Amino acid sequence: MNTKGLACKVLVPAYGIIVAGSILENLLLGTEWFLLGSVIGLLWLAAGVAGLALAVRELRKGEGYMLVESGPFAWSRNPILAANLLGIMPGLCLILNTNLGILGIAVATFLFFKNVGAEEVELEDQFGETYQAYRERVSRLIPLPSCPRN
Repeated sequence: MNTKGLACKVLVPAYGIIVAGSILENLLLGTEWFLLGSVIGLLWLAAGVAGLALAVRELRKGEGYMLVESGPFAWSRNPILAANLLGIMPGLCLILNTNLGILGIAVATFLFFKNVGAEEVELEDQFGETYQAYRERVSRLIPLPSCPRN
């Protein structure tokens, strides 16, 4: 499994739930549109897209031959998924005016933790002790100083 495979397994179902929730709530149930929520969602989405762009730019520097440990990868071993889970998806839920879409974030989080182990085994096989040291130093998803690294 590679990073793209993990992202597809996690993000495709989650974005589907967000869109389905928006269609159900807005078109079928006719919920009220909330302007302030959309403005906040747009800012939140922009922050997530900026984080995603930084992570993708840093990842391309490694070109698949080296372990990327700089930029956002110095704080999170999965900054692309973190940008989606913490920025893009919540912003999209606010913009699309969907509360049911929040289930997409929960599903993505569940799928991430269910599938990330296989990716980590593959990276450990490829990079050996370098990846082991990186894994001990950097958080899996969100950098929390008081939590032990997993």
